[in-house]
Amino acid sequence: MANCPNCGSNHIQLKKETNVSWGRAAAGWALFGVVGGAVGAVTGEDRNVNACLDCGTSWKAGDLYKTLQIIKISTGVNLDLARDEDRLYMNKFMVELSPYLEEISKKEKEGRKLVEEVQNKSSESTAAGCGGGCLISFAGCTAIAGSASGGVLLLTLLIPPIVGMLIGILADSANKKSIEKKKEETQRRVEIMKRDAEEEFRNKVKIFMSNHSL
Repeated sequence: MANCPNCGSNHIQLKKETNVSWGRAAAGWALFGVVGGAVGAVTGEDRNVNACLDCGTSWKAGDLYKTLQIIKISTGVNLDLARDEDRLYMNKFMVELSPYLEEISKKEKEGRKLVEEVQNKSSESTAAGCGGGCLISFAGCTAIAGSASGGVLLLTLLIPPIVGMLIGILADSANKKSIEKKKEETQRRVEIMKRDAEEEFRNKVKIFMSNHSL
């Protein structure tokens, strides 16, 4: 169990609560690249709140763990929260770089939304292709039923469903190719958005490190 992020005390106890007074901004930070791999998943400990018995600060173990790991991977600094200067370094990092981590998360959400929109359009187009084929089949059968009779009727009634099915297949195939192309274009846009946001974060980290040292 880590030291208190506010005062550095190791007099900490677990409480079954949901409200915390420190670090909730970290919950919305994006995990990407080596940062995401390093942080990974936090276990059930995060369901409880850590509370400092000295200063009263409360926090989620997962939020503090994520913060320390992001700082370690981004700057190479392994913080010891028992030290005043390390806690100050952490707080400055959170204040100055939190907006850029949040921006990465924002771009990821925007990207997922764009991809979902394309996928929804794909489903609608497929339904439209099938519907068009069925409509043609129905119209053809109706026209034939009104003009043909006997054995000719039975034979000719088979033609519209086959034609309608073929038209539906062709329309569906064309739609799929168009949608796949849009998916690829959208995915490229999403990757560029994320890459730009991550690059901006890395640049800000370099500036931060040049201005703050331990």
